[in-house]
Amino acid sequence: MKVAIVVAGLIVIVVAALVAIQPSFLKPTSLALVKKSDIFGFSPGMTFDETTKLVSQRHYLCRQSRGSYSLECDINGAKVTVDSDEADARHPIRRVNATLNNPWPPDAAVKSISDQFNAQASKDREGWTWIVGRGLKLSYDGLALNLVDEATEARLRNEGAKR
Repeated sequence: MKVAIVVAGLIVIVVAALVAIQPSFLKPTSLALVKKSDIFGFSPGMTFDETTKLVSQRHYLCRQSRGSYSLECDINGAKVTVDSDEADARHPIRRVNATLNNPWPPDAAVKSISDQFNAQASKDREGWTWIVGRGLKLSYDGLALNLVDEATEARLRNEGAKR
């Protein structure tokens, strides 16, 4: 009986040490496939209430544009603009733009972004793009990151064309 208790204790210690050294050991493999889909916590689809809560929790310095549901924030040297859908009563975010203060060469920035978002970049004439999260398009032109929900942007373009 004493041997079983000692063996069980050793197993617990080994697992605890393994988790301390490699925390991802206990993460389910399904979480490894989850892609980042936000910029500084802001993600298309978040409601304005969720956005306001995020700003207060993280103590971001933001100001709301008069008469709109857009925010302009200064976060870690980046100028972040969060545009919300004003027609929807929940005012969900439709676009996040972050102008970066980035001294890195573009290739290093693209590699860093690809690593953070766990996605492959594709180069086009305007810069680089990634498909991240649930159908979100991330683009980088060497100065700014843009994160948009392609379906919402297409709907808004179609509504604007009908007017």
